[in-house]
Amino acid sequence: MLKNVAFPAKRELLPEMLKKITDEIDKYVKDSKWLNRLKVCSEEILINIIDYSGSDKVYITCEFLDAEKTLRFEFADEGTPYNPLEEKSEVDIDADIDERSIGGLGIFLYTTMMDKMEYRYANGKNHLIAIKKFSGKEAMAVAE
Repeated sequence: MLKNVAFPAKRELLPEMLKKITDEIDKYVKDSKWLNRLKVCSEEILINIIDYSGSDKVYITCEFLDAEKTLRFEFADEGTPYNPLEEKSEVDIDADIDERSIGGLGIFLYTTMMDKMEYRYANGKNHLIAIKKFSGKEAMAVAE
């Protein structure tokens, strides 16, 4: 389990952050499709924090809740209070690339790939929580 691991909020450290997350996910998720999806979600969230929060640090928690076959991620920062879930908009993924509006695709990706997203601002930090439950066919992707 990664528990509130702090990193400087810098783009050049993104590969290191993603490696920590991927190493943790890899302990539990054995399906490469889901490994990649979870990595993409994490990357999109981290890029938004690094580029837009104004925070000097990002805090990452990743834990597997075995009884529920659930992965829970928490990304926190000390930046300007901002709830990205309020910015969730429909993205026309079928539109021509030149006709699409800029922004919003990352939020669209992680809100559609994850089962539950939560936001709260507490103790001077933004907290974005992403939950992925593995059930039915998806449960086979999880290590026993």
